[in-house]
Amino acid sequence: MKNIHFIGEWFDCRTPNSVLSDPQAIQTRCMEHIARRHLPIRYDYFTTAASHGVIGAMTGKDIHIVLRTFPHHDSVIADLFVDQGDHSQISAAMQVFDGLRDEFRPMRALLHRVQRDGQALLVQGRTPRSPTEVFLLKPARRA
Repeated sequence: MKNIHFIGEWFDCRTPNSVLSDPQAIQTRCMEHIARRHLPIRYDYFTTAASHGVIGAMTGKDIHIVLRTFPHHDSVIADLFVDQGDHSQISAAMQVFDGLRDEFRPMRALLHRVQRDGQALLVQGRTPRSPTEVFLLKPARRA
């Protein structure tokens, strides 16, 4: 089954540290973006992490978004997974991902496209044309 999986690293975020360490503030912002795009999120949970940041997850049928904030470093790591069955859902999920990135206002951002088994995935919308990172199910042989 094909899917898309992205990991975003957002550095030097200009969102106040008080927001980066508040689970309810992060949850509210995330759910506003989810509601705006009508994604089928059925469960969400946000809590304080050991690093005084926030870890939160939103899941639904064939989709998950996970956020982790690091207030002491003004950074956020976001993980998005969507099954490629429904193109409108993929588009909406990418818009949520981009909206969340813009919400945290990072000065620098990295986007890693995760592939399994080194198989090429279909390119859609704003997705990179080639992966920035590939994870193999089986370890590669060393020469």
